[in-house]
Amino acid sequence: MTRNRIRLLMVMDSLAVGGTETYVLSLVKALPALGVMPVYAGGTGVMYEAFARAGCPIHRVDLTAERLMDPERQKHAESALTHIMRSRQIDLVHIHQTPSGLHAARAARKLGIPVVFTVHGAYYPTEQLQLLKDAGCTFISVSPPIQGYLDYLNFPSYLIANGIDFEQYRPASSAALRASLQIPDEDKVVVYASRLAWDKAAVCAMLVRAARTLRLHETMPLHLVIAGSGNQAAAIAELAETANHDCNAKFVHMVGNQMQMGDYYNLGDLVVGTGRVALEAMACGKPVLAIGNHGYFGLVEQPVYDEAWLYYFGDHNSKERPTERLIGEAISGALSTAINLEEIGHQGQEWARANFDIQGKALQLKQLYGSLLAKVR
Repeated sequence: MTRNRIRLLMVMDSLAVGGTETYVLSLVKALPALGVMPVYAGGTGVMYEAFARAGCPIHRVDLTAERLMDPERQKHAESALTHIMRSRQIDLVHIHQTPSGLHAARAARKLGIPVVFTVHGAYYPTEQLQLLKDAGCTFISVSPPIQGYLDYLNFPSYLIANGIDFEQYRPASSAALRASLQIPDEDKVVVYASRLAWDKAAVCAMLVRAARTLRLHETMPLHLVIAGSGNQAAAIAELAETANHDCNAKFVHMVGNQMQMGDYYNLGDLVVGTGRVALEAMACGKPVLAIGNHGYFGLVEQPVYDEAWLYYFGDHNSKERPTERLIGEAISGALSTAINLEEIGHQGQEWARANFDIQGKALQLKQLYGSLLAKVR
């Protein structure tokens, strides 16, 4: 390793659109200025061009779970990763998912290369976490609930939150997008951004039904924009079509995966989301109704910022289980004239910038990388 220069291998399952992939892209852009030179290894996907434009060398290795169930393919994957680490003279490996990360960790261990593993949620099987620990991985938690969860399982970790690129996510006009979706200027817009799978798909279904009720019974000129895809997307699309039919208006708009999510956050008067989505929306100056995989948190405003972070905006902990009625009442209350959503959005942006800017998080990672490398030099 040359002085103050770290050659880093980022490993993921794929370059699909998702919170983890978006976070890694922001790191790929921020780390070179700190002397950390990232290389990517893993499957391809729609974010390939974004990584390439960021100047990140890309090595395609099929690390999907289905492929890695075959022992021969496991050997091939580990061999390919070993070759990349050697040819690129990698100093440190950073993994984010399993089982792809486990094969990268095993390859790195044979070469004496340190590995860090960012734990993005509580959904990793305990036996896989143990295997990663046995492989010598250093764990990073993205939120206090995840750190507490790992502590309970006896997996010590460093707490480094996902950072947000405030150049990419910032307030901007949404007039062109609103016009393309044929949403009248005077109508309110709620944006939901998430993978349409697991409990987040259930939340989306509640949100569609709540929006339908508000349109029918409170005569609220409301539009709901749903960004994301997943194995429940077809079911959500069918529900949306029924709601539009019942209200005799196309007010639920399903727009699928989007590379430019900042445009959609800026379209919303209110963003419903969790985790990284909540922080990206706040970076755009938008108020957030936090509901996630774990459950319901509520409107994120100044008195509860620290509490929202401790819950990771409903993704890793929550106050209660979400219901259609609870979501509908929260949206109705937030969009009422008594609530200054613009001021809530501005305050949220300032708090997010002070605590989650990608430059600060990249610096924290570099410091951790450096401390691990000092132990093996």
